[in-house]
Amino acid sequence: MNKSKNILRIGAFAIIASVLLIPNIQGTQTFAEEKPNNLNSVNEIALQAIFHFRERVEVVDTFKLFDTMSSGFDRTKAVHFKLEGVIGGGKPLLYKAIDYTFTHGRNQNHDFSEFDVNVIFHRDGIPQRQFIYSNCEVKNYNAYTEYDKEETYNLKTNFVYLDKIEFECRGFALGNPLYDAMMQAETEQKTAEVLKNLDRVKAKNVK
Repeated sequence: MNKSKNILRIGAFAIIASVLLIPNIQGTQTFAEEKPNNLNSVNEIALQAIFHFRERVEVVDTFKLFDTMSSGFDRTKAVHFKLEGVIGGGKPLLYKAIDYTFTHGRNQNHDFSEFDVNVIFHRDGIPQRQFIYSNCEVKNYNAYTEYDKEETYNLKTNFVYLDKIEFECRGFALGNPLYDAMMQAETEQKTAEVLKNLDRVKAKNVK
């Protein structure tokens, strides 16, 4: 994806994120679970992943781990990232993409062979950071159990069954919604000052 398209995608996703972080794209159907009420992250930062499949969009709020896997800045290598979260968690379309890739292989063209992913970190619905991936496919998938050794078996803590999904993409861009909002506020303030000065000039001319 060329630079101009990446810029357009950043602007589009910034608009999407500002509307409660849930896109409503004409001609598509969005699947999303209710957002979890309890956050256990520092500074109450929440993670949201938006998957843009060919026919439908799926919003997932249950991933807890995101890893760029040290990729993105090295232009000579493919872009990778990883998401982890509890099994289930409102991602039937993503599971379908995983199943299709496993059945048909990564080099085959099918409805879930390429998709875009927008990862948004937000606080109280206000976007803080965005990672925008395009032309992605599922590279690897694992399901595993997280436990706390003796504590879990003594019934003091619970077992957690998790998905670990790795993706490979051809396009990558960064979004800085906080900076965009700051610049927009400054522009609006300057515009308001210019209009106020024009009104003063008009008032003087009338006199």
